[in-house]
Amino acid sequence: MPATEHYLDTSVLIKLYVKEPYSEEAELYVAGIDRPVISSLARLEWQCAMARRQRTGAFSQDYLATARREFTRHRTEGYFRISPINDTLFSQAIDLLDAVSPIPLRSLDALHLATACALGKPAFATADPTLADAARALGLTVHTFFNI
Repeated sequence: MPATEHYLDTSVLIKLYVKEPYSEEAELYVAGIDRPVISSLARLEWQCAMARRQRTGAFSQDYLATARREFTRHRTEGYFRISPINDTLFSQAIDLLDAVSPIPLRSLDALHLATACALGKPAFATADPTLADAARALGLTVHTFFNI
């Protein structure tokens, strides 16, 4: 049975607001699905990643302010379904580290995967090759936005 929900990790979410390789493909993917799921963790990661890009000169402070307004509007208008992070997901993320070993999964990526698994294993979209490998190891259908 194909996945009916689609989970976006932060690496794909960023591509919707910053023009970078595979942004166009990510936009087309998201345009073809109804209310993609992001975690509450993605909100924090998005803010950090965008601020880091602005500090390193990828775009101006004005662009960052515009992107933040747009991201806020999308969340407020229900463009994304936001899945909260809770203590149970932290425990599940710890268990996932062994389940995907020897894939070197980072802590926050383990939380993304735990969130997706708790949702019933939706399609999982990522621009991170390591995270894609871990998602596949867990049996998720993975959509990637990077060169293999």
